[in-house]
Amino acid sequence: MEVKELKAKGLKREFSITIKSEVIKNLKAKKLEEIASKAKIDGFRPGKVPSAHIEKLYGQSVIVEVIEENVSKASQDVLEERNLKAAVKPDVKLDSEMTDVIEKGKDLSFTMNCEVLPEIEITDFSKITLDNPVSEPQEKDINDALEYLAKQNKVYNGASDSTKAKDGDQVTMNYLGKIDGVAFDGGAANDANLILGSKSFIDNFEEQLIGLKKGDKKVVNVKFPENYQSSDLANKEASFDVKIKLVSNPKESKINDDLAKSLGMEDLKKLKDSLKDRIKQDFDSASRNKLKDSLLEALEKKHSFELPESMVNQEFDQMWRQLEQQLESQKKELKDLEISEKEIKKNYKEISEKRVCTGLLIAEIGQVNNIQLEDNDINKALQMEMQKYPGQEKEILDYYQKNNDAIRQLSAPLFEDKVIDFVLEKVKLKDVKVSREDLFDAGAKAKPNTKAKPKAKAKPKAKAKAKAKPKAKAKPIAKSKDTKKSIEKSKGSKGK
Repeated sequence: MEVKELKAKGLKREFSITIKSEVIKNLKAKKLEEIASKAKIDGFRPGKVPSAHIEKLYGQSVIVEVIEENVSKASQDVLEERNLKAAVKPDVKLDSEMTDVIEKGKDLSFTMNCEVLPEIEITDFSKITLDNPVSEPQEKDINDALEYLAKQNKVYNGASDSTKAKDGDQVTMNYLGKIDGVAFDGGAANDANLILGSKSFIDNFEEQLIGLKKGDKKVVNVKFPENYQSSDLANKEASFDVKIKLVSNPKESKINDDLAKSLGMEDLKKLKDSLKDRIKQDFDSASRNKLKDSLLEALEKKHSFELPESMVNQEFDQMWRQLEQQLESQKKELKDLEISEKEIKKNYKEISEKRVCTGLLIAEIGQVNNIQLEDNDINKALQMEMQKYPGQEKEILDYYQKNNDAIRQLSAPLFEDKVIDFVLEKVKLKDVKVSREDLFDAGAKAKPNTKAKPKAKAKPKAKAKAKAKPKAKAKPIAKSKDTKKSIEKSKGSKGK
């Protein structure tokens, strides 16, 4: 193999590579021999097929395979011999005509362009000093959480028969859903409770119940969304025969033992203790996140290296596609956002550079210090992921077992946390007491404001998850119904 380095500017490299025809010829012959020893062809005994016949049947495909393998191997060898690592997949362009290589037995020449990873000299972590934010739950935090729970767990008292339902009331009803006059599976219920204005049912279902009273009947007409979970119902018009059985008015719960028992606690004291523990967990988690952000910021300042442009562009393109997809799903355009396209792109570029810089540092620290994930780490992450989709554990497990990219995305945060833990053991930490407000101060510095202008109700997010997961099952009518424990308690624990 002959190699000439044509360009070495910054992180960009360009090589001219030539593989001699004899190498290709010998590799082709070897592959054909292997095929001949195993091939089962009518009219010939195994291993006795004439080489000319094997050449006729497989020669063309084998030499193409040999060329592809050699181009890939040669590209990798060139980088390894120079102790270089490609930032992204190298760009290869054949200089030879394939017909000349295949039919005339000429040398194979190609040009390889790539960006390589920068050399990073890791700093002495012991010279880094960080403030470790510490905050303990106060009585006010617990009281705020209790007040929130009381507001979210309203008591509904049955109103008089003549009371007309209004926004915020709860109606108890029977309903039967039909499409083209035919009832569909999952579209019926008796004694179903619905809080008007909760937006838990599709389209404008709830609005059509306002003004009804006990005993009233009404046909509610709706249209299922295009992206509805059940493809059988998506984008279809439906009617629901509804009968109101009771209208109930809301009343905030009192903060007492009854509230605690409604949330599965023995008494109010047990509820307070539970809230204090959960708030403490939230505080510790927020403290860890702020400390992690401070560490990453300090590491960036302590290291100076060129970023591979190709990696930054990939990160930017991914973020931009996600934004476009979100805008499309909300039927909005870039002009509907509060900041200009130019400003969004500027912010996204800065975020992309920050992510690439952080990723390279984490990877280098992990490699230099031989930090690796154990099988048990990944298994724990899989278990946590499966718990998010009750009843679909096998589907989730199969998805990750068959998708290496998904496993890498699942394990990347685990590896990062291991590296962060390793570094935090080396740096100097100084505990600093902070308030809850400071602890939960907006950590969205890295995210540009891409919410919609006031006239546009929907707010596209700046970032969306890239990985695809099997969708969780949903009821045909309700958009989603989060349990009291998962929503109310988690929000209550933050005292909001």
